[in-house]
Amino acid sequence: MAAVIEEKKRIFERLSNVREIVFGVQDGVLTTAGVLCGLSGAVSHHAQVVLAALASTAAGALSMGAGAYLGARAESEVVRAELVRLRAEAFKQPYVIQEGLLEELTREGLTREAAYRVVQLLGGSPQALVSTAEAKMFGLGGNLLGNAALDGLVMGIAFVAGAVIPLLPYMLIATPKYDLVGALAATAVALFSVGYFEGWLAHRNDRWRSGIRFLATAMSAAAAGYLIGLAISPLGATAG
Repeated sequence: MAAVIEEKKRIFERLSNVREIVFGVQDGVLTTAGVLCGLSGAVSHHAQVVLAALASTAAGALSMGAGAYLGARAESEVVRAELVRLRAEAFKQPYVIQEGLLEELTREGLTREAAYRVVQLLGGSPQALVSTAEAKMFGLGGNLLGNAALDGLVMGIAFVAGAVIPLLPYMLIATPKYDLVGALAATAVALFSVGYFEGWLAHRNDRWRSGIRFLATAMSAAAAGYLIGLAISPLGATAG
């Protein structure tokens, strides 16, 4: 039984980076597809479009990786500081934590008497009491104290992996217009696949709906950004 629990813990630890993977791949796909679409009509040389997209991919991967690292590190530092404060208060005034935990357990369905017995048992070990209170009362756990460097690395790699998908048709097809059509098709397939993969991880029966929903949401965001760009473009011309 202990081995099964440890395996489950390792699975949850591996799944903690799903957010970075999904966000990184999505952003890599959409950013690169946007660069390719924008440059295809403005730049006549095929090689220049590819080089510009590669430069955008490198810059985006570094930016996303650094942002994920700094964000995860800041979150971890804030949570750790709050945990230290909570533990100090718990050891000074354990009755406050016990009362809060009693209310939380009662809210979750235990009778008042059963919840009181649980709190009494936990009171024999201050560390167990504090750890349980952190999880039950404040939703704090080890998954909030992840590896910031790993989060940044996963985000950067996921961005590159996503960026390569719309870029491949441009590298394999040298015919104008067909390369753009191939890039857009690859983008749609990639976004659907990410949504389907998310549904598979969540053990959903309607994984194709998850794929369509992800594709529609991502493309809607991209279309909204494109329309906003069209709307403000006259302002740039006026300023010039």
